[in-house]
Parts: sequence; C-alpha cells; structure tokens
Amino acid sequence: MDWNVDAAIFDMDGTLLDTMRYWRYTTLEYLLARGLPVSDEDLLRMHDTSSRRFLLDYAAREGLDFGPEREMIAELEGYMNRHYLYDAKLRSDVPELLDRLARRGVRLCVATGSPREYARNGLGRLGILDRFAFVTDNYEMPLTKAEPEYFARVAARLGTVPEKCAVFEDALYAMQSAKAAGCRVVAIEDSTARRQRDAIRGLADRYVRRWSELWDEI
Repeated sequence: MDWNVDAAIFDMDGTLLDTMRYWRYTTLEYLLARGLPVSDEDLLRMHDTSSRRFLLDYAAREGLDFGPEREMIAELEGYMNRHYLYDAKLRSDVPELLDRLARRGVRLCVATGSPREYARNGLGRLGILDRFAFVTDNYEMPLTKAEPEYFARVAARLGTVPEKCAVFEDALYAMQSAKAAGCRVVAIEDSTARRQRDAIRGLADRYVRRWSELWDEI
C-alpha cells in the first residue's frame, strides 16, 4: 500500500478499542433488563449481528414493541458508555501505530458511530484522546459512514482530500463507502465481522490481524 497520505480517519470500536463484542452483547443487557428470555441460539446470533438489527428481529419474532428506535439505540449507547468509562481496552499496539503515523506528519481523527461524547470518555480514559485532531460521529452531520460523502467531508475537515486519506476500519459497509469516496482502506480483523472476512480482504488496500503487521511499512 502507498503510505503517502496526509491524514488518517480512524473508526473506534473494533479498530482502536477492543469493544465490538461489548456492542454485540448490549442486546443481552437490553433484554435482561426487561426480563425477556434469551436462548442459546440468540447468544450465538448476537455475536454476528448488529445490536439494532438483532433487537428489531427479536421484537418481530416475539411480537413485541420496544418503542421508538431512537430510544432503543440511546439505551444501547448508554450501556456502551459504561464500558467506555470503566472496562473498555485498547487493541494491542494502538499507541505505537498512532505514534508512527504522527511521526510521518499524518493528521489523525476519529469517526465513530458511537456518540462522540461517549467516545471521548473511552479515548480519554485510555490516554489517547489527545492524539486526534477531533472526534466526530453520526450525529454531528446529516450523513453516516454508509455514505461516501461522509468521508469526503471528514477529509476536508482534516484539510485534505479523500485520495490523500487512509481510513482504518473493521466494518465492511464503512470500508465500501470510504473506497467509493477515494480513500485508501486499512482493514483490521475483528471476530464479529467474520462473515464478511472474504469481502473485506478483497476490498481493503491492506488487511491485518494486528497493527504490528504494519511496522515494516510505516
């Protein structure tokens, strides 16, 4: 991969923080809080399914109404904030990766699907918040990481263009949008995305299981 880039856009959950399994199992917290049954099959499916999708499917299957989706998502995000505050951990080698990019003059930011104030809680507790020029989320502008324009706007905020940005991600849908915008994509493996592994390998400019695999390049 060509590392002649001006900026790097980092996803947070699964990329900087080892937290995707927490996100998947916020659905368990949500259901247990309501005294609802959880089968062994439910537990297996949670691992591979987004929290939102799982709960919508569960409600349809059981004939339940969890109320407005935005309230459901806000509750899931609240569960995650407690993990950011108390027990979320960095993926291995993250500080070294950020140091290496910074030494090359690469400007860094975080673009996350989690509320940015919650993201700052986790990044701050883990000592890396000050490495980033800013933290943005899906609430700050009327776009999400499912749309290429999202990455174009984040690149502009970093003072560059998508073609000079590297996007560090674990989620296929966001990689697809980043590539469509013109960014280079560095993918890291996460067990919750195992069903998309082949597609991610085929799309990414660089695919790694751990960040230290990049040390010979940057």
